Parts: sequence; structure tokens; C-alpha cells
Amino acid sequence: MITDGLNPLTFLTFLALVFGSGAAALLVVFSLILKRPDAARVIAQLAAGGVGAYGALFLIASLTSTNRVLGPGEEKHICEVDCHLAYSVVGAKTVKTLDGRTAQGTFYLVTVKVRFDETTISPHRGMAPLTPNSRYAAIVDGQGRRYEAPTDALQRQLVPGESYTTDLVFDLPPDASELRLILANHDVETPFIIGHENSFFHGTTTFRLDRYL
Repeated sequence: MITDGLNPLTFLTFLALVFGSGAAALLVVFSLILKRPDAARVIAQLAAGGVGAYGALFLIASLTSTNRVLGPGEEKHICEVDCHLAYSVVGAKTVKTLDGRTAQGTFYLVTVKVRFDETTISPHRGMAPLTPNSRYAAIVDGQGRRYEAPTDALQRQLVPGESYTTDLVFDLPPDASELRLILANHDVETPFIIGHENSFFHGTTTFRLDRYL
């Protein structure tokens, strides 16, 4: 299974870092107010050690990761902590006009299948519907240029086992080639989570589009 790298352990570790650092900062302040610089020093050293350990694990996970390019029908799972949504590209086409609009270059319509993988549900979750977290979608070409698209169509609520297809619309210039789709979680905390594909220096997973066009 190819995932975006998020899992309950790394998410909880990130929360521990955030709340632990905040608690340590408060304890340092209280220690200084109580005129206990020795206690403040120990707390600060412990907090620095925790941040340093997190940073080391973060860099190891990022620097040892690799880029992956998925082919037709291959799925990428995006973690919602207690379950996964699976995404795959099932088609693509180009048009010059769409719904009365004319492209500045060419409209690329990428058809994405979204599937709520019921086998990834945690024991406590049950069969309740899920509204996905925020998503980011862009096409990147061989020159490294990115062309983003709205992702409102990916915010549909799903129940376990349900799936649907939808089109993402990109406006690309005529010279864009070697196209790949980036489809990822867009939550603000993900760049700081160990092993997440959005984290700094981490490899990314993309979908190859040239076989559809």
C-alpha cells in the first residue's frame, strides 16, 4: 500500500512535540518567576533534547525517502488518521473550451477515482461517513512548473466502501509536457510531521499522465 506517510504514531508524536514544548515553556516561565533558575535550566535542556530527537528522526525519514511515480490504476492512500481514502487516475483528456470558458492554453481534464477503503478503518471508528480533510492538486511538467486546480470536487462525504469519480480541471500552456499529477493532503501541520510526503526534503508520490493523453 502506497500512502502519504501519515499514521497515528507520527501524528501523536507531532502532537506530543507541540504540547510538550508548550508545557515546557510554561514551566520554564513559572520556574523563573519562583526564582528557580536551576529548575528552568533542566526543563529547557529536556525540552531541547526532545526537539532535537524529533528533528533527527524528521531528517532521517525525509532524506532516506524517494520519489515515486504511479501508473494507470495504481492507488495512493491519503491517511485521515483513523482510515484511508484511496486515489487513482482513471483517465485524462484535453479540450479547448469547457462550460463556456476558453482555456488560455489547453484544459486538461484528469479523471480521479476516490475510494473509501473500508479495510483501513480503525476498530473504534465504526461506519460513520467521512468528510475529507483539505486537498491539494497540481500538474507538474518536465520543467518543474506547477499548475494548480480547485479541489472542491474532492470534498464529497463518503461512507466506508463507497467510491466515485470526478474531474480535476487544469489550464496548461502549449509547451507543457512530461506531465504528472500531484494529489496530496493540504493540512497546514503536515510539513512538520515525521515521514509525511509534505514534510521538508521528503520525496513525493505523483501520477503519470502521459499514458492517458
